[in-house]
Amino acid sequence: MAPTKAQLLDLWPIPGPSLTQYTAARWPGTSPESTATVRQYLQRDYEEHHGFFNYTSSGAHNHTPFHLLVEWALGGTSKHLDAIWDQHDDIERYAYRSPAAITTDTAFEHLGDRDYYQAYLHFFSDLLLKTPLSVVLEEWIFLAKANLDGKQPQMLNRLLDGILHPMLYLGYGIEFRYHILLHPLYDSCAQPFFGSLPGLIAEGLAQVAVHAATSSTLIPRSMFEAPTKRGPGTHAFSIVSRIMSDRAFENYVGSFDDLHMKLGQKIQSYAAEWLVDGANPQDIAKKVQELTFLNVMVYAVGGWCDGEGFHRAEFTLMHLLTSSMTLTSYMAVISSPTSKSLLLRAYFTRSVAYYIAQGRPELPIRSFFVAPILTEFPGPAVNPTASAFPDPTSPFAETPNLWLKIIQSALVHPDDHLCKVQRTLAHYGSLYGHIAAGEFKGTELKDCELVDGTLFVRTAALTMEWMGRIREGEPARFWGDDLNFLEAKIS
Repeated sequence: MAPTKAQLLDLWPIPGPSLTQYTAARWPGTSPESTATVRQYLQRDYEEHHGFFNYTSSGAHNHTPFHLLVEWALGGTSKHLDAIWDQHDDIERYAYRSPAAITTDTAFEHLGDRDYYQAYLHFFSDLLLKTPLSVVLEEWIFLAKANLDGKQPQMLNRLLDGILHPMLYLGYGIEFRYHILLHPLYDSCAQPFFGSLPGLIAEGLAQVAVHAATSSTLIPRSMFEAPTKRGPGTHAFSIVSRIMSDRAFENYVGSFDDLHMKLGQKIQSYAAEWLVDGANPQDIAKKVQELTFLNVMVYAVGGWCDGEGFHRAEFTLMHLLTSSMTLTSYMAVISSPTSKSLLLRAYFTRSVAYYIAQGRPELPIRSFFVAPILTEFPGPAVNPTASAFPDPTSPFAETPNLWLKIIQSALVHPDDHLCKVQRTLAHYGSLYGHIAAGEFKGTELKDCELVDGTLFVRTAALTMEWMGRIREGEPARFWGDDLNFLEAKIS
């Protein structure tokens, strides 16, 4: 049954402040007007649009909520949000009634069927208005009955399908959702936190339900049945280094589905060496940091070529970057240590598989980190007066913080992925930017001792250049190999 008008207000209240100090902060610039506008459009999208805007083999996802929320969180105006709505409304598929309602008894009867998206959306919306979020996540994503029992629903597997879009939907919903409990991720943050978008969480759970469970070899039964392993395990960098040199993955050509069918067990054997103690907040923080650096490097350093520079902002690997920011939100609200470990291990396995499916791009770390950071943006020059710090002739007198240039350029770009990328990288810059070279020394990845916190501003500046700094007069450009545009194909 569709929500009532009163329930819709409960599903789409005013978005709250940052979930925790480890999730992205809201940039200054939000206003009563922009907040009212984002709520209006989020609710309209929930009521009017399907979760996918076409039924092609790529199954393009509805990105309206992401684009609206990120631009609002970065300080976009109501006029920006109006333009975003108009852009997406032109391409979205209108919502339509499912063949039947979903109930608790029939919830696993129509998994993977997009015709039941609307029914799952209403089912989970009703559930979230009555049940604590941590209980919903445990029951419908992590428990054995949600993965192994009966018809083997494999809900954790489905969460990571579709280039991680269900995970993104649900993760963004968690970040902004209203919820009160003690922060279980870091001991120093044991205080109440608030967020506020159960409607987006419901959309995320509906996305999970209608996606396929295509990688059972990557998330095997043993992950749920075997007790959690203890010990330091192998660093994520070292595992990727071993995969890079393994000839079993050499010259792989084929779809992601083919990969996990042919090589899934081998991938899982590597990923199984990466251990997470879900009961230890410090270990969780360390493993989230590993995943953060790894997935940004796979995208950015994997797109770098010695002597050529950044030559490939690859579409699929970009989603490893954006999805990684949801991890701290998930860790903050998942109550079970076992479930925390399950999610991180499953996500790492899936990330490694996407890296292999994209050809295991080389990671020329030395060349990437010794190159100067791209600080120059095109456009009219400013004219600092004599009193400007550090002196009026310095490039730093124009804008000493490169992030300000990057964000203001991203805010006006029409691509709905770019603002997510730059917000994610800016957050990582604030969280990890201080990390000096040597942090990862001792892992097996070549030149890992050179990796430092400049990774994020380097990546953001190069991405902005690739996509086109249209505020400064450059033409817009596609992501490399964007599945939605044939023009984006890179040989």
